[in-house]
Amino acid sequence: MVRKAKALSDDKIKQLVPTWAIKKKKLYKKFIFSNFSDALGFIVQIGIESEKLDHHPTILNTYNKVEISLSTHSIDGLSDLDVKLANNIDNI
Repeated sequence: MVRKAKALSDDKIKQLVPTWAIKKKKLYKKFIFSNFSDALGFIVQIGIESEKLDHHPTILNTYNKVEISLSTHSIDGLSDLDVKLANNIDNI
């Protein structure tokens, strides 16, 4: 089911996901793991959460580092979908 994204202000985003940065109209966070396998397992879990929401991040993986960027392309900015996925990722 595809649902319409609700745009949110940067101030509201910062309140809802304070551990994420806003860079170039995207939510951004870097995670560091002890090894590649742990990082890859984390990415797979992100994929499962992303499919549930039908909202997909940009993921960059270099060995034990995973960098995630979230944005809502249909509104060219940040939405409640980005907040929901960011919170789900933080809960993995």
